[in-house]
Amino acid sequence: MKSLRARLFAATLAALAITLALTIAIGGVLTRREVDRTQAANVAGRADDLALQRRQHVSYTTEDKVSGNVRIMIQPRASLASLVPNVNRSSDGQTTYLGTRELYSYRTLPSRGLLLLRPTSLRSAAWRPFLIDLLLAALVGVGFAAVVSFFVARSIVLPIRRVADATRALAADERHEPLPAGGSSELAALALAFNRMTEQLAAAREAERDLLLSVSHELKTPLTAIRGYAEGLADGAFDAEEAARTIGLEAGRLERLVRDLLDLARMNRAEFSVRSEPVDLAEIAREAVSRHEVAARQFGVELRAGGAETWAEADHDRLLQVASNLVENALRETPAGGAVTVTAQPGLLAVADTGPGIPAGDVGHAFERFYLYDKVGRDRPVGSGLGLAIVKQLATAMGGDVRVESGPEGTTFAVSLRPQLGGVDHLEVGARQAPERV
Repeated sequence: MKSLRARLFAATLAALAITLALTIAIGGVLTRREVDRTQAANVAGRADDLALQRRQHVSYTTEDKVSGNVRIMIQPRASLASLVPNVNRSSDGQTTYLGTRELYSYRTLPSRGLLLLRPTSLRSAAWRPFLIDLLLAALVGVGFAAVVSFFVARSIVLPIRRVADATRALAADERHEPLPAGGSSELAALALAFNRMTEQLAAAREAERDLLLSVSHELKTPLTAIRGYAEGLADGAFDAEEAARTIGLEAGRLERLVRDLLDLARMNRAEFSVRSEPVDLAEIAREAVSRHEVAARQFGVELRAGGAETWAEADHDRLLQVASNLVENALRETPAGGAVTVTAQPGLLAVADTGPGIPAGDVGHAFERFYLYDKVGRDRPVGSGLGLAIVKQLATAMGGDVRVESGPEGTTFAVSLRPQLGGVDHLEVGARQAPERV
């Protein structure tokens, strides 16, 4: 299979060569016509001159001589009748003399006729030098076309070859410098698109690497605890009830981590379905508090729900998952004696804690995977480090948003949703009509 460079070179050279060939052919025809016209004019001009001389010096002698490549005949008109169409009128054209095609010019004289004959075969000799010059010019043009074709093909193929080399390097997981965005607009756009793809791929690989490192680290801690208590239980070093409680706690932590990873994987594949239905935010707040009451008592943290009945457009199960993740995060951050409050307001579900707050430089990274989880201590086995990332993606999938405000007196995460103000009956009708979003 020919390379693109060879194909471009051949195509460009062929196009230029065909153009030159057509130019030479047309030029040759036009040159030949002009040479024929010039020769006919020369013969006619010479005949006019001889006729003028003979009329000024009338002579009744006959002539039949050759001067150069022209035959000059002065004969009675009747003897020239076979060579010219009308012996009584001057004319120019072609005739046949002794079986040879001749170019003639005929002029009338007193009682005589003047006829000049010139072989038409001499025309090719007359315009052959012009043809040679045209062919030489064509050869020069073909050479120039070949050089131009080579550089044109090279200028097109080189950027594409750089992209191909860079793509192979990326496939081999090697680093590659950004491609220069030069040349034509199409090639520059190709280079820019490849550079953007490279940046996105590098960011994705880095995120995947960070995720694997973080997950492996998070898996290691509970697995180490489970293994240690299991071995200690087998050796009789721990009380069975204490070992069972710790193993169960660490197993629950592993289960939450695996569940969160599966949720994130589903969302990244756009398979995480989100319904649109009427949801009572106050009920969501009460359910989230009920789920975590036991953990809150163990940590010595007061957990309460607030707010009157208020409705929003969301997915009940996913919104409950959002609230639970935010409560887990708040319990992890709030010291003993503090409080965590889940509040329902029109179009808003807020989770506030009385913890030490998030440093100002970390607030912008609050929804990054494991970011805040790695910033604080891990004395409390609550959450997996992925909860806030899931909160962000679920809130966006439900058509809402989540924001965070933090200070020395605590942190508040607020999930904003589309409020429903038409009453419960109106919401039930809207829920039946609303499509499921993915």
